[in-house]
Amino acid sequence: MTFPYLGRCLPLIVVCEVIGAGTGLFAAQAANPSPAQTPALIAPLESALHRLKILVVAAEKSVKAEDWYAVSDKVEEAELLVSSWPVESLKRPEVAALLERLKTLEKLLGEESLAEPQDGLKMAEEIVTLSGEDLRTQLEQVKAAERDVVFDFPIDLNDKVLSWVYDFTHEKRGFVEGALSRATQFLPMARQIFQEEGVPQDLVYLALIESGFKNTAQSRAQAVGMWQFIRSTGRIFGLTGNAWVEERRDPVKSCRASARYLRHLYEASGDWYLALAGYNAGPMTLERAGKALGTRNFWDMTRSGYLRDETKQYVPKLLAAILVGRFPARYGLNVLQMTPYAYETVEVDKMTSLSVLASFAGSDVEELKDLNPELLRATTPPGRYTLRVPPGASGGTNRALARIPTNQRLDFQKYVIRKTDTLVKVATRFKVSPDDLLQANNLPKALFRAGRRILVPPPSTVPIDDRDLKPLAAKDRILIERPLPGLPVIPPEQPTEPEFPAGSIQASKDLSAQLPAARPARPAEASVKPPHH
Repeated sequence: MTFPYLGRCLPLIVVCEVIGAGTGLFAAQAANPSPAQTPALIAPLESALHRLKILVVAAEKSVKAEDWYAVSDKVEEAELLVSSWPVESLKRPEVAALLERLKTLEKLLGEESLAEPQDGLKMAEEIVTLSGEDLRTQLEQVKAAERDVVFDFPIDLNDKVLSWVYDFTHEKRGFVEGALSRATQFLPMARQIFQEEGVPQDLVYLALIESGFKNTAQSRAQAVGMWQFIRSTGRIFGLTGNAWVEERRDPVKSCRASARYLRHLYEASGDWYLALAGYNAGPMTLERAGKALGTRNFWDMTRSGYLRDETKQYVPKLLAAILVGRFPARYGLNVLQMTPYAYETVEVDKMTSLSVLASFAGSDVEELKDLNPELLRATTPPGRYTLRVPPGASGGTNRALARIPTNQRLDFQKYVIRKTDTLVKVATRFKVSPDDLLQANNLPKALFRAGRRILVPPPSTVPIDDRDLKPLAAKDRILIERPLPGLPVIPPEQPTEPEFPAGSIQASKDLSAQLPAARPARPAEASVKPPHH
């Protein structure tokens, strides 16, 4: 995801997994712990409070330095830390004071927003809302196109959703056709992962509005990949980044991380629309809006000033993406069928150039890069690495790797260490960590001396943040690898009008007031084909 208030979302994970105590235990016992329980309960909370103070102070210093990305990272972690604290803890004077400072930081981030349209999608305020006869026409077209479709995600139809359907099939038709064409490579994989993680499969179309199904997408707020994770959120959900790989660009790993993140948001909010809005604006924003308005209904929140326009449009934009994405031909869109993302894997035990591996796999470097978009350089990283190769190529690649001498695995350039060079200086010059540079050359630190010839890794294909060259702190090693609890069963959607089948789409009650009196509908737009039956 991306920076909170810098165009995307703020991550949420149940804080019990961060501070080492069950949320229910904290909520039930923190207020009146027994003498025997006091040390076990209060110690983690006091430790977390100390961490919160450190984060707020660090964020305030970053504001003075105008380092807004650092501010966002600190605010993000702080909100994550307090998101599941019991009410009694939040009311403590020292906590309340820190939360007020945190709110000020959030406001400053909003004022410094770097949000921009993603891959050609309009911002919310640029969308022309349909009304009257146009709204009725669009509604009839959607009902016809989706008449025999059953969704696994609740779909409301109102003027906002229908306006986005119109925009996707008219103003942004070219973008949507290109995105859905790319999607044909990844949808089978994404649906399988979402099913395994217990998330509605229709939510795979979130990648359409996030990145246009591009693994290489990167926003100005430094959100990366198909699912647009920022660094800190990616690390929480197991996506690592360093001088060699950026797992946020990996379609399989980032898809699973996204499914788990969505699942956590749903388990925290109990409502899919609120979960999605939290994916965009941050769950604390939705929590505050709900408390202030006295409602847990997303559509009620959109009629208030508590949500930004972008967040108000985020859910209807996704609902429109699901409607159009399921059967694009019914909306007159031309989608090319591309080869599904398929591969075999090979265990590469030592760093090896992709040009060498491509010759073994009967492939080329570009194909290997397409299958392994997380690789930042034209080589596998130091140590062992699971490489994806074209289907049918794993056997020959494994046999060749078993025979090739170590000195023939790399086609790196050579560099002679100068008298003024230090290990840190050379590593910084080539955007690797000192340890990685030594490992790439199988060289102990004591032998890094002037006059020695070393191998220089190829440059990265994308800019590498200096923070990815440093070892991960303990707090950043929190990965969600253990099985997650099951989701509550979503009851079948009940139709509000006879023509809508159960489990399909539902017209919003708000829509009827916006429609004119019944009259002969205008002919459908030329770009919309008749529905298929």
